[in-house]
Formats: sequence, C-alpha cells, structure tokens
Amino acid sequence: MKLLIVLSVAFVLLVSCGGSSEKTNTMDKSPLPEKTAILDAADDLSSHPGESLYKQHCLVCHQADGNGVPGMFPPLHDTEWVNGDNATLISIVLHGMDEEIEVNGEIYHTIMAPLPHLSNQEVADVLNYVRKRFGSAPADITVAEVAGVRAEG
Repeated sequence: MKLLIVLSVAFVLLVSCGGSSEKTNTMDKSPLPEKTAILDAADDLSSHPGESLYKQHCLVCHQADGNGVPGMFPPLHDTEWVNGDNATLISIVLHGMDEEIEVNGEIYHTIMAPLPHLSNQEVADVLNYVRKRFGSAPADITVAEVAGVRAEG
C-alpha cells in the first residue's frame, strides 16, 4: 500500500511539472544558467570517499550544487580557489579563512571555520571530491601534501 502511495505521488509530481527536464527560473520563466557539464560528469561520485565529508562539513554553506549562497558563501564551481594551488586549498580547509575574497566578481567576507580535526586522508578526500564535482583541476591532492601544509602551520 505504501509503495502505491509513493508511486502515485511521484506520478502526480511528474505530471504537474509537465514532465519537462528544462530548468526554469520561477520568477521570470527564463532558462537558468547551465552548470550541468560539471554536475553531469560528477554523477558517478556517489561512492567517492569525500562525498560524505562534503555533506557533513561543506554543504550547509556551499550547498549541494556548489553554488554557495550569493552575498554570504562563495560558490565552488570552477573558481580559482578550487582549481588553484593545492597548498592554498589545503590551507583554507585546515586553517580556515577570515579575509575578504573575490569569487566570480563578487566580494565575500564570511569566516570559514578551520577543520583541523579532519585527518590528512579526510582533507585529501574532500578536496579531491570538490575538484571532481565542481572544478576542472585534476583531483590530485595527496595525503603527503596535506601533511606538509599541516606541519607548516
């Protein structure tokens, strides 16, 4: 019986949405900007070890789609921060950030809390996940690199 109810609700939602896969903005009905190339390439990341870490530590601010919250939390999609220098990205996760930054032409000044309690492996995993999911840089951050940045303080 429960399965029948779930299927019925799913059918109603599909029909009420018109069955269209086109994304539209509910305010003006124009198509939303496409960021699906990165998202589509990441569809198979559900078993990536960094996914659960991202959900636990990053999702609230940077959102499930990596678009952040305009004016509050910066996006991750193909930014110089995600695609840039490994040591800088590692340092941001380990030591946090409390400085004004510009991302995609928008200024952000929100504190990112440090995550020093994550192991070197966890930091490498979450950053490699972020790069695969939202970036275009190779996801090649190693545990040794994380250990080196951590040791530098």
